[in-house]
Amino acid sequence: MDILKTKYNKNPLVGDVYCLNSLKIILDDVIKEFMDTVKNSKQSTVSSDIKISTGLVSAAITGATVYISLTSEFKQHKSIMTVLVVAYFVINILVEIYERWNGKSMVFGSKTVSTTINASDAIYTVVVHDSTQPTPNKYTRSVFELFDSDGKLIHERFIEDIQDLFEK
Repeated sequence: MDILKTKYNKNPLVGDVYCLNSLKIILDDVIKEFMDTVKNSKQSTVSSDIKISTGLVSAAITGATVYISLTSEFKQHKSIMTVLVVAYFVINILVEIYERWNGKSMVFGSKTVSTTINASDAIYTVVVHDSTQPTPNKYTRSVFELFDSDGKLIHERFIEDIQDLFEK
């Protein structure tokens, strides 16, 4: 934890206090770095791997469709083209559903971390679901308590809050 505090003392994180998305990105990055350095827990790459695999499969299907359409008449390969187009559609819809269901969370081993920021009152919320506990832990704080008026992250407070959250 002291490593992070020293790092952010040397290079403070600064965001635009009028853009909540940039503040959320900064806070999410601090959580990722906290989990990596303090808890020695790497973020799962399953979501990224699924996106990359889907992109490769979609490119292969598109390439096959283009090749078939350029080299022969549609009537000859109507059934193959139908299967390729339906497969492309189904694969991409399934990945979209998965991403909407699981893709916005950060997964670190048995812990799933979901973060949101409420635009109406600038509240940053972190919910930690641990597979070993029946109820999730929740952290809520106004971004105005986490950033000063210049947009500099008050990292000591946030890191201590996150430490307390993950030790519950």
